[in-house]
Amino acid sequence: MQGFRRGICWMGRTALAGWLALVACGCPEQRTADGLAGIGVPMENLSTSTAERLTMTPVGLLDRRLVPECSGFAASRLYPGVVWTHSDSGNNAVVVALRADGSVVQPAGAGAGFAGVQLQGAKNTDWEAVAFDGKGNLTVADMGNNRSHRRDLSLWICPEPDPYRDMRVAATKMPVRYADQQEVPDGKRRFDCEAIFWWRSEWHALTKRHSDTGAVLYRLERQQDGSGLFKPVVSFDSQGLVTDAAVSPDGRMLAVLTYHSVWLFLLPEVGDNPLAGSVLHRWLAFPVEGSQVEAITFLDAERLLIGAEQGQLYTLEISRLEKVR
Repeated sequence: MQGFRRGICWMGRTALAGWLALVACGCPEQRTADGLAGIGVPMENLSTSTAERLTMTPVGLLDRRLVPECSGFAASRLYPGVVWTHSDSGNNAVVVALRADGSVVQPAGAGAGFAGVQLQGAKNTDWEAVAFDGKGNLTVADMGNNRSHRRDLSLWICPEPDPYRDMRVAATKMPVRYADQQEVPDGKRRFDCEAIFWWRSEWHALTKRHSDTGAVLYRLERQQDGSGLFKPVVSFDSQGLVTDAAVSPDGRMLAVLTYHSVWLFLLPEVGDNPLAGSVLHRWLAFPVEGSQVEAITFLDAERLLIGAEQGQLYTLEISRLEKVR
């Protein structure tokens, strides 16, 4: 494993891309208590080197007057160097454009009272994730559901704002629900979600289960009434609570964040399970006591940006991750 890490650190962009294209080992599946096929990466399979936490160093700081509780990242598709973020429950229905060092990108003439780009028509009940769909629309997931008691989950969809011009943009609502939630509230608190991503022309979600360290991957199925139904696909032993996810700009990698680690999946060229490919992982340590990392995105093909609710920003080179499966 140490040799693998030294080798991948040596590789540049081209070599890393070649490695990703060549590695095709799949993850074994097993049945889980949910009756789903499960992708397992058991703790005992993580090597000693992988178990060593990588201490992260802050590279920037968010303005918490604008982003009180950073809860999601989405790298812009149209504006290089811009990352969209938002806060969670109890905050305004706005998105904020920032750079990797935490500095804010705001519209010309916005002035000192700028509070973010307003999503007109939207309500922030508990925004926990943001991502782009295949048409370039910015989509915020109002799917925070700590007690699994909500009946008003939704996606808020809008064209990507121009961070240099737009003060507001109209948003439309797509109500969503889980196909397998039989009781509201769910006593095991299995239907919280802070991670969505677009893959193979549809939305996917990874749940943050408060009853165990696993997660369930769901795929959205559009309904005739305009709503969305999230159907379970596969379970994943994330060994921690999943707080965000992001697909790389080239569409070949999926990063999954927990409070204490990062997973990276090589997205398969065939099949409909995005977790079926090779897996990289690294345990992380954050210097700020009580730091809750809840946002991740790709800055490029080689670096991840990670954000904490407390405002600290971190970058992580993919070459620092280690192959575990």
